[in-house]
Amino acid sequence: MNTIEIVNAWHQEITTWRHTLHSMPEVGFELHNTSQYVANKLESWGIRIDRSFGQTGIVGIIDGTLGEGRTIAYRADMDALPMQDQTGQLYASQNPGMAHACGHDGHMAMLLATARYFSENRDFRGRIIFLFQPAEEIGAGAKAMMEDGLFEQYPFDEVYGFHNMPRLPENTISLRYGPITGAGEKFRLIVRGCSGHSSVPHKCINPITISAKIITAWQSIVSECVPCSEMGVLAVTKIMSGEVFNSIPESAEAGGTIRFYEREVGKTLRRKMQLLASSIAEAYDAEAEVLFEVLCPATVNTPEQVDCVIDVAKQTVGAENLNTNVEPSPGGEDMAFFKKDDNIGACFFMIGSKGTNLHTCDFDFDDSIIPLGVTMLCRIAKQRLV
Repeated sequence: MNTIEIVNAWHQEITTWRHTLHSMPEVGFELHNTSQYVANKLESWGIRIDRSFGQTGIVGIIDGTLGEGRTIAYRADMDALPMQDQTGQLYASQNPGMAHACGHDGHMAMLLATARYFSENRDFRGRIIFLFQPAEEIGAGAKAMMEDGLFEQYPFDEVYGFHNMPRLPENTISLRYGPITGAGEKFRLIVRGCSGHSSVPHKCINPITISAKIITAWQSIVSECVPCSEMGVLAVTKIMSGEVFNSIPESAEAGGTIRFYEREVGKTLRRKMQLLASSIAEAYDAEAEVLFEVLCPATVNTPEQVDCVIDVAKQTVGAENLNTNVEPSPGGEDMAFFKKDDNIGACFFMIGSKGTNLHTCDFDFDDSIIPLGVTMLCRIAKQRLV
């Protein structure tokens, strides 16, 4: 049988794995049952695994029988979301307050099926590394696996990731050259003033009003400093200060995120935010500090790897069901941490599916796209490892 016939024959079995994973969601790094399930499957097919990375991450390694060649990595995220499962399915979450509302259960099932396929069909050159990653939803899992020495132990030449996408036409493949998801950073604004009674504001330095002036000034940064051809987002999402109605507090704190595709845009946002905060605070004899923390870099698709996925997609779904210029998402995707440097090729692509929006309580992965996803992954490896 050819690849499609094999995958179609496995469809119901893969779906059963997916339903099992859906019923046992776990969040963040606390994926002990999930990672054990994945590890058991891989080991049952004779695949070598390593559990040394990212606390609950799983690495599967399959070497081809035709000699040396490229090493490619596939990545699937494993974590669920801290929300109720309202799918009403027989396989609904058995863990209250946790739900696979982003389709990571489907991603795991498809990558497991790909691993099984190559455990039985090792006639390729090089190596395939299967990365089952925790904590994608908090942007920490890929970074943790890399910090634990993943790349030093199992270097790879290129990495591929994928995601189900209900907002795109079902059974289609969508991707683009260059940035496909945005870089994300969170920030804290801390303004220190002088506290006192609200009846004598002239004897105080009010950090709340100063914070408001800074936040208002920030709103013009994107429109005035980021070129129209580039993407930049600055969102203030919280502000905290004070405890009683008749006392001006000593300090105020605000927070939020910035998002961008290009590194220079990120530098501009950070520099302007710091400059405006400092100058406005100084004008009122206050102090302001802006602290940034990287959530994830932009995921940037590289030409050679995109060319490969486009070629495979044309074979699999036809050119009429392929979008090579999908709109990039400003949301973050921590697969970017696996791209250790600019020498590593990468491609992240989307599989259109039925269903409600991601991150909603009634979301359920569309099992009908399983054969498409597995076939894509198998064919990409076959094309790259010749």
